[in-house]
Amino acid sequence: MEKLQTQLREKAIELLDKGEVTAVIGWGSGWNPAKATPLFARDKETADKFVFNPFCFNNLAVYLPRMNEKTAIMAKPCEAGSIVALLAEGKIARENIYVVGVACRGIVDPVKLEKAVGSIDDATAAYLDGDSVVVEIGGEAKRVPFAEVAMDKCMSCNQQDTTFSDVMVGEPAQVPQGQPSLVVPEDADAAWWAAFWTKEFDRCIRCYACRESCPACYCRDNCAVQSLRERWQHVTWDSKEALMFHAQRAMHVAGRCIECGACERACP
Repeated sequence: MEKLQTQLREKAIELLDKGEVTAVIGWGSGWNPAKATPLFARDKETADKFVFNPFCFNNLAVYLPRMNEKTAIMAKPCEAGSIVALLAEGKIARENIYVVGVACRGIVDPVKLEKAVGSIDDATAAYLDGDSVVVEIGGEAKRVPFAEVAMDKCMSCNQQDTTFSDVMVGEPAQVPQGQPSLVVPEDADAAWWAAFWTKEFDRCIRCYACRESCPACYCRDNCAVQSLRERWQHVTWDSKEALMFHAQRAMHVAGRCIECGACERACP
């Protein structure tokens, strides 16, 4: 992982030094070692702060439609799929982006991680050691198998060999094998699903974090669910209104969603 991180930094610095791009989007260290954050670099000093680890949750493709300059982007298979979709829909121009493909073996689900090791707010270190994730909290190193805390979507990832990129960094790795956290009963009927979604929508506070994090939701500045012209849609916390919002969003991204899980991770 350290070698891959070094290669990404070197590539970013090379692209900036040669003037091939004026900005590079990647991941940097967050306030917590178990939570990386998006990082925008326009000089080599900043580019030397890029990181790559199983805690790089964000789908960086969401920022591309807002960039008005030649931009390089570090792309896991999730970002690559989103970039292809944005290109197909004419939201970004191919000549304005440089895609640095990143070999990915999956990312950690922070919810699963906290269930396994407790709160990670006070973590002093977090890293991948072989097939285990290690989190150091209060001087104690807590170890958990990667397959037990990987995102569900990583366990069924089928994009490892289809990464769209201008240059590829690292070799494709085996994705973790495990059981998804949501197990649907074989006899699940309409009533079961109605109860499931009602429970989910009762928790929704309409903060739109799912929309803001989604690369497929690029009309957020003119979103119908916040328009005062639409009399059938109200901005309330009512579960029925939440159902309307999520149903409309599902229809809008149907056939375009690449199942990156950004919306699920962003939801408070």
